[in-house]
Amino acid sequence: MRAVLRALELVYAAGIRVRNARCDRRGPTVALPVPVISVGNLTVGGTGKTPFVIDLVRRLERLGLSPAVVARGYRAAVGEPNDEERLIRKRCPGIVYEADADRAAAGLIACECHGADVIVLDDGFQHRRVARALDIVLVDATCPFGYDHLLPRGLLREPPGSLSRAHMIVLTRADQTSSSARSRVRARLRALAPEAAHIECKHAVTSIERLAGSPIEGSLEGRRAVLFAGIARPQAFLTTVQTLGVEVVATRWWPDHHRYRRADVDGMLASGRVLAHDWLLTTEKDAVKLASLGGFDDAPIGVVTTSIEFPSEDGETLDRALRCVLEPIPVTGVARASSP
Repeated sequence: MRAVLRALELVYAAGIRVRNARCDRRGPTVALPVPVISVGNLTVGGTGKTPFVIDLVRRLERLGLSPAVVARGYRAAVGEPNDEERLIRKRCPGIVYEADADRAAAGLIACECHGADVIVLDDGFQHRRVARALDIVLVDATCPFGYDHLLPRGLLREPPGSLSRAHMIVLTRADQTSSSARSRVRARLRALAPEAAHIECKHAVTSIERLAGSPIEGSLEGRRAVLFAGIARPQAFLTTVQTLGVEVVATRWWPDHHRYRRADVDGMLASGRVLAHDWLLTTEKDAVKLASLGGFDDAPIGVVTTSIEFPSEDGETLDRALRCVLEPIPVTGVARASSP
């Protein structure tokens, strides 16, 4: 199996080399009329990009701006928002969110039709068509380099050396690794991207609520819980919950972007008679899909809400970078986006 995956990896690597060489020669081909801040990954999923985008939107709003989020809309059902859009709209009421495979067109709509004065390009590191003023790449401290193999053998979308394109690298879930492991990762990241700004953050639990949004009274320390989720890195969710002192008696992990059916939830609720647990606990991204099923508001389902937290100096570094890019920046050799 490793031999087969290695062969496929070589084919994928050749394609990435050709694509990156072409993009390096040509550069971005579309410039939107407002600053663009890209948030992306080097690996496939699970770096905490959605809570980071939420934090970024709120920072921009505090600066008096009207940001819009532009994304591809990955795994969205026809005519429906995907998980990320649902969660971002919930946490950032009134946000302009445009999902389209043509992100240049989506960004132009956000500017011209909705008055956005800054674009947050969600999952934009590999999307090199649109020029950006700030390229932020998130690296998960618990799996920073995707096992050092490209897809499909590992989790890397492109080689680690591509980080040299980044303006800022954010080490996420920095609290979930040892200080020695974190130091090794930081050293490698600085070697790969010596000119980038390097900061860290963690995913802190801010509340635990029922599906309907009401808070759960009292502490969950010592309570028995079954965890379930359909996300890329469920192990990180497990680690987060364990920091609350919860006794995890079982887990149920679905594929990323799983579309829940009523039978999924009914089955887990029925399992309480066997596993003797107090709560089913899940993520906010899963909860926004469960809420649409209805009928579970009074069920013992808890939603673990997390937010990005920075050391004070790293948060200030991010704010300074945002202020620097919010002035109009001339981009030479790039076509200005225009309406059809």
